[in-house]
Amino acid sequence: MFTVFTVDGRIWEERVESRPNRFMVRMESGNTCHLHDPGRLKELMYPGNRVLVRETRGAKTSCSVLAGWDSEWVIIDSRFHPVIARRFLPPDAKGEVRAGESRLDFHFDGIWVEVKGCSLVRNGIALFPDAPTKRGEKHLRELIRLRQEGHGSMLMVLVMRPATCFLPNEETDPRFSEAFWEAMDSGVNLVVKSFKLEGRDIVYVSDLGLCQTRK
Repeated sequence: MFTVFTVDGRIWEERVESRPNRFMVRMESGNTCHLHDPGRLKELMYPGNRVLVRETRGAKTSCSVLAGWDSEWVIIDSRFHPVIARRFLPPDAKGEVRAGESRLDFHFDGIWVEVKGCSLVRNGIALFPDAPTKRGEKHLRELIRLRQEGHGSMLMVLVMRPATCFLPNEETDPRFSEAFWEAMDSGVNLVVKSFKLEGRDIVYVSDLGLCQTRK
């Protein structure tokens, strides 16, 4: 295990009052904080649950949600995903690169990389997505196309809490799940890494494999 990123600024604990929309969370204290994760997060964003927030400046709100409590702190700020992913890529990897009709997260040495953050873990199984994602399916289709054209393609999943293995969340988004298994069959490289929050440090825990091969 090692630290991949240290969160700066003031961090404090709040309790959720409500989530009026995907990107705002009202707190029992009266604060309203920005949420940089459009997922459902039903296991984390419910009234009375504990959250960690950090001070932000120059935004419509004065704070952003960093993590939610579910027996442990679960990181739910997607702005950290590209920063974390870069720790495992060559230093000259280019970010936010156009590929066909999509924009993928990274490109280096002929390899295209799309990064997804995962916060949902059930019985040790990391599941993505936690809400239907047409955009996620589109990215997978792009990776498949690039692979079929002879390019390198990689799906990197960052599981933001400890887990034992990974699967696509077929129950929540069967279309994404189908595209995922097609990507695996076409040779898209899957890299899954798990992390945890220790104080203000985001710590790499381990690489994860698939819980099962395609049925």
